[in-house]
This record gives sequence, structure tokens and C-alpha cells, in this order.
Amino acid sequence: MTLKKNMYRITVSTFISACVGLILITAISCKKQNIGTPGENEIFLLYKTFSPTSLAVKKGTTITFTNKDNANHSITSSTGLFDSGKIKNEDSFLHTFNDAGTYSFYCRYHSNQQEQGTIIVQ
Repeated sequence: MTLKKNMYRITVSTFISACVGLILITAISCKKQNIGTPGENEIFLLYKTFSPTSLAVKKGTTITFTNKDNANHSITSSTGLFDSGKIKNEDSFLHTFNDAGTYSFYCRYHSNQQEQGTIIVQ
């Protein structure tokens, strides 16, 4: 009976240790990474939002749209002027705004009201 009790204790102890290890690994791997801040003429594509959502620039400015999310995104003009296609994690799309005006854009993959933005060209 003593051998059976010892085996039971070892099995339970091993199981508890494994569970604690899995919890720690999961907590560490799920920690959000510091993505920094967008550059002067850059917009980050994030989970359900853009950062910043609005940007004012001068004519001839090239904007870099960088995907900082694990999901695919797009930068799609509301008027059909430009469409990035699929932008994967850490990939970028560049567009030069040569004419004055207000340009609205959204993500084709997540076209909700949160994932919309505006470029104001002066």
C-alpha cells in the first residue's frame, strides 16, 4: 500500500507542476508586445483600429501603413483611389497623396466603424 501511495503522490505532484508550467508559459507568450509609436508619416494597423485614425499632411507626402497586428489588414480607399490588397503582419503599404483633399480609408477585412481612417492633404 505504501508504494501505491507514493506513486499517487508523485503522479499528482508531476501533474500539478506541469499545469503550473503551462500557465506560466501561456502568460508569458500572451503578453502584448510593445509596438512603439508610428513615425511622422506612418499609420499602424492594429486590432480593430488604426493609429492614428486621422493624419494631416502636405501635398506630395508618402504615408506608410504598417500592419502591427497578427491578423491581415488592408488599406482601401472609400472612393476606390487606392487599395493595398492583403497586408500581413509587419508588412507595409505606401501611398503618395499628391492632391489636396480628404481621403477616407478602411480595412476590407474588418470593415467596421472602428477600423476607418482619414488623410487630410493640404
